[in-house]
Amino acid sequence: MLLNMKMLKLFLFSAFLAGFSHFTMAQTTSSMDAEASITLGVEMRIEKLSDLHFGDITSQPTGGSVILNPSDGSVSSLSGNFYLLGNSTAARFQLSGAINQCFEIAAGSYPSQITLTNELGNTMTVNNFQFLPSSGNLGSTGIIEIKVGGTLNINASQPGGNYTNDSDLTVTISYQ
Repeated sequence: MLLNMKMLKLFLFSAFLAGFSHFTMAQTTSSMDAEASITLGVEMRIEKLSDLHFGDITSQPTGGSVILNPSDGSVSSLSGNFYLLGNSTAARFQLSGAINQCFEIAAGSYPSQITLTNELGNTMTVNNFQFLPSSGNLGSTGIIEIKVGGTLNINASQPGGNYTNDSDLTVTISYQ
């Protein structure tokens, strides 16, 4: 009976240790660390660098169209026979914002044509605007230059003068 008592005590002691061991394992805790961060968007800005300028063109009795290439600012005849004189320039804009910020100039986000008027009220139209680039991202500097060209439509026997428009070519640039 003494042996049975010792075995019972040993059994109870073993059960106690097993329960204690289980109890202490249940109380073990772990912790994890995490960092919090945010990238706050940088406001996109547009700065005009140069205006759209077709140069000096002599009027012809038949009329026609000339195109200004946005990549290099050169002007060439599409139709008609014009003397293209003087310096021409594509409109140029600097777009700046967050590094690698995406942008797009979607069709319909600018007018289909604008009207140029001289000091006597005579008019010509500019249409078929081209944008280089029309979409992309701002790259590693957060800056890109956008160039704009288009087609100038010259009426037959167009009266001379300085034709301008300073408000109708508004372009909306979407960004993500």
